[in-house]
Amino acid sequence: MTMSIVHKTIRTELTLLKICTVFLEQKGMDKMSRKINYLSIILIMFLFVSCGSDKEFTISVANDSVVNYIDEIVSIPVKEVIGIDVNKAAAFIDGKQLESQLVDINNDGKVDNFAFLLDLDANQTKSISIRETKSKRNFKQRVHAEISEKRDYKLVDGVYTGGKFVPVKRTKIPKGHIDHNLYYKCEGPCWESEKVAYRFYIDQRNATDIYGKKVSEMVLPNVGHTYNKFGNEMYHTMQDWGMDIFKVGNSLGMGSFAALVDGKVEMLTKRDSVICTITNDGPIYASVNTKYYGWEFGNQKIEIIDATHSIVAGSRLTKCNVSISGNYYTYCTGIAKHNGTEFTKSNNKNGWNYIALWGNQTSVNDNLGIALFYNNLNSTITEDELSYIVSLKPNDGKIKYYYAACWEQELNGIKTEEKFIEYLNEEIVKLNKPLKTKIFK
Repeated sequence: MTMSIVHKTIRTELTLLKICTVFLEQKGMDKMSRKINYLSIILIMFLFVSCGSDKEFTISVANDSVVNYIDEIVSIPVKEVIGIDVNKAAAFIDGKQLESQLVDINNDGKVDNFAFLLDLDANQTKSISIRETKSKRNFKQRVHAEISEKRDYKLVDGVYTGGKFVPVKRTKIPKGHIDHNLYYKCEGPCWESEKVAYRFYIDQRNATDIYGKKVSEMVLPNVGHTYNKFGNEMYHTMQDWGMDIFKVGNSLGMGSFAALVDGKVEMLTKRDSVICTITNDGPIYASVNTKYYGWEFGNQKIEIIDATHSIVAGSRLTKCNVSISGNYYTYCTGIAKHNGTEFTKSNNKNGWNYIALWGNQTSVNDNLGIALFYNNLNSTITEDELSYIVSLKPNDGKIKYYYAACWEQELNGIKTEEKFIEYLNEEIVKLNKPLKTKIFK
């Protein structure tokens, strides 16, 4: 039992015992009869408390690092939530409920984990009570993911003209789909936190782009619906919420996934079919899963590439989990090169590292920091005319990396290279020293 349960148990036993004592004395029972009944009462109380204790357990979460963790996500597999209806589970510290969410980690449409957000100072440990609650989870939407298809359109010269965009949970990319045919709002799936938004082109480019945000509210539901007289989407010009600030072209953009063939980048261009699914949509965790079937590059054909992009409330980081069905060994990701930027990288011998660019690299000629976080001892850093490239070698068919963008016009944003590097180094500490979680039952 946890200490909170023990305290509750003692209070419950004393209260019940007091009530039963008064009851027995009022009945005028002799001393021997009362002893027999006391034993029965104690047994009943034990059974009562034992049954009740299954409705609560405690988690200890420790931050062993030298930096503070703000809005750090803690995720518990459903199989560990024993004795509690996971649909009613809630996390509490000192009676205050923490922001939480049921999460589909495996992208199978089923709840796999119970997740909540936690703040921890450097070298601090906290105990969190997990228990059932009757109140519904009604937390502010701090992350969002979506993909929207065109409806009621007319197909004119290969362009989906007129009509309207409708958000869908799952889409299969139409055969022959190409860039700028206006079938998908924002040209593909997009996701955001309070700090930044990202999208990737679901067409043959398959590159990731950045929306700079000047507000903390969720903006993507309203982005991508309106066009100017030249037929260009209005997110290419500054709006109250922000705009598309990045120049991708034919580069790796912001952490796009690709293959490295004889030292050259091969994008996820030729594929038999693609299915994209919004697997989580907040309030604290959002994710997009994309399955690519029959990817051809070089002289290879990979049966399935399964890629998930996810984001957590309060964070700039997008996490990329990629599963690969095939024997090809070297893949890559990277960041677009722009003139007027300063390149930097970390030099940890083990664990997570980053490459990053800071400087004037936006569509409005102001400062933006972009970074790619990778963890692979066999990785090499190279470059071509368009991108800085990080090689990625699968471990048991899996690859994981992160990327982040820091725009100076972001609300309370990072405005200097010095602060940008400071931010990157803090994120490296967090990646190399994740929170330690222990469950007490």
